Amino acid sequence: MTAKYMTVLFRMYGIYNVVFGLMASAIAVTAFRHGDRWAWWALLVGNTIALVSAMRYDWSVNAIGPFELTEYLGLAAVWAALVVTAPFLAAGRPVGRMG
Repeated sequence: MTAKYMTVLFRMYGIYNVVFGLMASAIAVTAFRHGDRWAWWALLVGNTIALVSAMRYDWSVNAIGPFELTEYLGLAAVWAALVVTAPFLAAGRPVGRMG
């Protein structure tokens, strides 16, 4: 019974990661490139939720090691990349679609 639970848990977690990855890729390729403000916030919140949930899972099963530390680096990279492209820093630039 426990083995079946773990199988379902890891499969659902894998599906969860695939869905977040596909959504983030679709937003980055379409709306984010056009400068839509909602896309910036969606990427920030979505990536933060995905990485923090992975960190919480690692904490709950007491699995913290060198590979799990990449989640912290990933979250730092997401925040750093999105700070560079922050829409509120570009006050003088037009944001959004024209037309």
